[in-house]
Amino acid sequence: MDSNSKTVYFTIDFHLVVREKPLLYNIYINSSTIKGKDHYVKIVRPGEVLTDDDVEGFKKYQGIHVLESERGLYLQSLAEDENIESIDKVSVIKDSAVKHLDDIFNPGKEFNTEILGEALDGCHDSMKAMVDVIKDYDINSLKKLIGDLSFHDFYTYDHSINVSMYSVLIYKQLKPKASEADLVAIGLGGLLHDLGKTKISTEILNKTGNLTDEEFAQIKKHPELGVELFREANPEFPGLKKESIEKVIIEHHENIDGSGYPKGIKGEDHHIFSKVVSIADFFDAITTKRSYSQALPIEDALEIMKRTVGKKIDSEIFDFFVKKVSKVILTGKTMIELPVDFNTEIAHAELPIQKVQPKKLGENFTKADDNPNKITK
Repeated sequence: MDSNSKTVYFTIDFHLVVREKPLLYNIYINSSTIKGKDHYVKIVRPGEVLTDDDVEGFKKYQGIHVLESERGLYLQSLAEDENIESIDKVSVIKDSAVKHLDDIFNPGKEFNTEILGEALDGCHDSMKAMVDVIKDYDINSLKKLIGDLSFHDFYTYDHSINVSMYSVLIYKQLKPKASEADLVAIGLGGLLHDLGKTKISTEILNKTGNLTDEEFAQIKKHPELGVELFREANPEFPGLKKESIEKVIIEHHENIDGSGYPKGIKGEDHHIFSKVVSIADFFDAITTKRSYSQALPIEDALEIMKRTVGKKIDSEIFDFFVKKVSKVILTGKTMIELPVDFNTEIAHAELPIQKVQPKKLGENFTKADDNPNKITK
């Protein structure tokens, strides 16, 4: 931050500066050598074209910086640069999204409607850039990419970003002619699906053990709280259907059979974005390795998810996810499942996997069938 104003800057890596095309943003250096007495000087303006030699020359400075207000322009130019590796792009975009999520969720930071609105605008910029980079990936490539990225201490940040990326790709594969606006919208739905958690205590959110009934009752409030916050902030999101994002926020825990929360609505009334995000949410929760828990192999994860089809998740979208996206053929031999109340909202120290319980046989199962010609399997 400049000592003479409230202008905020962020640092960019030298190798992630756009070359050989007009810049969209300003570049600054901090000319002060006195700690706490920052003085930023503009060295490059929008429209200028830099060469490798120019960027090499910048290395004589301690670092180069961009205005926080121009972060979206920086992400846009980064996403469009074909000379930069995808993992570097996604890493920067993810860190930007984390910054905005931290502005929303960090209990140690000031929080009000204006700050939330600015953070949501930043999430929009991040998701536009993310869609541009990953839209032609397949699920397996994305899963590998997610595994290669660094993770953060707060489960919600990584999980929300992962869910957003999976949601974009599932929907893109499901609807090959989907507009860029729809991909950004479903990505934002995935990114912001847990927005209401900002009203839930961090003790509950970070608890790795089982939640009490009272704690889970608090968790179940977050979809409606999230929609309230979203409407209060009223982000512009030009060209996007904000109501579809609201649907994801409030419906991502509604189950196909009507057993979910907060309203217990059945699948025919779920928005397609919500159905996709629910699958992405479930998939990431059990397949992404974290510092405190192991991930399931894809085949085991999909078998577990398959057991919830028609109850928790949509059968048509799940079948498509398996056959057209994951490229994994289910064998049906994985005899494990998760409890019906498995909660993707918390950072499990260990996934509560249990063996599939055999079906109970009726009292008359030993009686001969009345129809001797009936074929049994």
